[in-house]
Amino acid sequence: MKLTDAAWLSGTSLMKNPLRTVLTILGLAVGVAAVLSVVTLGAAGQIQVENEIDKLGVDKVWITVEQGSGGRLTPNSAEAVEAAARADACATAYTAGAALYHGQAAAVTVAGYDGGVSKVLHPQLSAGRMFMPREFDEGRPVALVDQALLELWGEEVLGQRIELGNRMVTVVGALQPIAGQAAAGTVYLPLKTLLDTYAGSGVSEITMAVPRGVKADDVAAMALSALGDGYRAATLQNEIDAARSVIRIFVMVLACVAAVCVLTGGIGVMNILLVSVRERRREIGLMKAVGGTARQVAALFLLEAMGYAVMGGILGMMIGMGMIRGFGWLIGLDTALSPATAAVTLLGAALLGAGFGVLPAIRASAMQPVDALKQQ
Repeated sequence: MKLTDAAWLSGTSLMKNPLRTVLTILGLAVGVAAVLSVVTLGAAGQIQVENEIDKLGVDKVWITVEQGSGGRLTPNSAEAVEAAARADACATAYTAGAALYHGQAAAVTVAGYDGGVSKVLHPQLSAGRMFMPREFDEGRPVALVDQALLELWGEEVLGQRIELGNRMVTVVGALQPIAGQAAAGTVYLPLKTLLDTYAGSGVSEITMAVPRGVKADDVAAMALSALGDGYRAATLQNEIDAARSVIRIFVMVLACVAAVCVLTGGIGVMNILLVSVRERRREIGLMKAVGGTARQVAALFLLEAMGYAVMGGILGMMIGMGMIRGFGWLIGLDTALSPATAAVTLLGAALLGAGFGVLPAIRASAMQPVDALKQQ
């Protein structure tokens, strides 16, 4: 018996009882759909967690001078640690001051950033524009204000000049709150502008963005090695690891539940095939009586098992795509089933079917023609 003949006989057997076939593959399809949903939604959830970490600003390293060490941070220090750690860095300075606009004074925090602020802190504009590269480099008299000052002075302050540290600067825009940076009532300046405006001020800290896949502690160690003694680094590595661990554990728990669903579907396939072996005893006996080998009989039932599994996998992918879209919409995740995940799942379903078809195949192939042909 050729493989094509065995495949044709297996397909014919599956079609003899369509209701039983549909119910069998449905059990496996639900398990496959569950696995696809968990894997896809879990991956989307991990990306969402990473994005939230970025927004909160906890994936950062903060370099400061150790008290009493005599160390000093400069704008060039940011370039040094950026080259050593291969991570974006931003030098920052803070000071307290008073701002005056049309006779209306306000006590403010003045924060100065170098050109790395966009890559490291990702400031979001609420009005106006961001500083231009040449304004960072040349220390131009331009400023940004936060939402608190924009509400205090009104939007008409945009494009106007305010007095800051006995110097007039032009407000070019307004920023939304920067995560972990400065309090309400902040005026933002290019770092060079701040250092020129407030004599005696220096760089307060260097903030570094931790690249994806790299530990914050490793970035901190490389940065400190570039600066030498007298500096310290603060990270939130433990908090970042805890957040990632929670989502991993959650996904693993759901994956285990989904795996149980797949195993249940596989057991259902094995159960149906064992019943089929008993029902087709005479057919098996006739095959062996006319020269069929035990290997050919086993192949027949293995092909049936794989047929159940492949059909269950295809149906499961269709159900899974619907579940992914529906659950993704409810949770608020941007999800899509990747071709690689679909292909691996379909292959896994076929192998699972073959695995659960081994016992029925062995039982069928071990039958003796004389015993199989007996009327039950």
